[in-house]
Amino acid sequence: MRDVFLTKRIEFCASHRYHQPRWSEKQNQTAFGHAHNLYGHGHNYLLEVSVGGPVNPLTGMVLNMYDLKRILEVVLSEFDHKDLDKDTPYFTTTIATPENLALVLSERIASHLDGAYLERVRLFEDEDLYVDYHHNNGRSMNTVCLTRRYHFSAAHRLHTDRLSPEDNKKIFGKCNNPNGHGHNYTLEVTLHGQPHPDTGAIYDLSHLDQVVNDTIVKRFDHQHINYDPAFRETTTTGENLLVLMWDLLAKEIPAETLYKVGLIETRDNYFEYYGRTPTSPATPVP
Repeated sequence: MRDVFLTKRIEFCASHRYHQPRWSEKQNQTAFGHAHNLYGHGHNYLLEVSVGGPVNPLTGMVLNMYDLKRILEVVLSEFDHKDLDKDTPYFTTTIATPENLALVLSERIASHLDGAYLERVRLFEDEDLYVDYHHNNGRSMNTVCLTRRYHFSAAHRLHTDRLSPEDNKKIFGKCNNPNGHGHNYTLEVTLHGQPHPDTGAIYDLSHLDQVVNDTIVKRFDHQHINYDPAFRETTTTGENLLVLMWDLLAKEIPAETLYKVGLIETRDNYFEYYGRTPTSPATPVP
């Protein structure tokens, strides 16, 4: 029997401050903005921990969920309702970014496991920002994935002139409504890399936000996608929209950093794409 994986979620609260002591006040302010506030700031963190292993033939479990919960409570007692910079020994020389915090939590949790192994930790700093770290997954040490979510609303109609009206209706159903329909889309942009020793981050989030907002959100938010120049001869499926978004982002974000894009169209429909090298310039924003 192959290994089985189980996941436990747990919440904790903590505060921290982004500060690089080797830098001037101006450098810190430029790099970290309001996260550099002298007295810090805080988050309600959500931690997902996935462990794996063989199923015990006696208990039918990989690891008792109650035991995993107890381990997480013991580990998080060092962090919950604490100032991560002042009340823990882990961030005296590194900044308590979600990337670095995920690495620390991974090591602390793994050291308590017996009979199962740590597969992944996923740490949400808020609903629209989380990091994944796959423990001992064969990648370069300390490689972390960071996912940022963005939201926009748009209309579209699934239709292609290469099919007859009857075939369009047959294939696309209600989504072929002549006047279109709409969604509250959520775009997930995932980057990967190792935390920088100065900033603790794998990428400048302010730059990522600017790129996504300038190239995607402003282009599609409160628009009808069928009238976008890129879709004059292309069906506005989630798949095609996602490939276009990858190509737009790949022109601004280094290839070694951009890992995946995902698109939530509805609560029931999700698309993801791991990219390609764009073969031609993306259609410019009109």
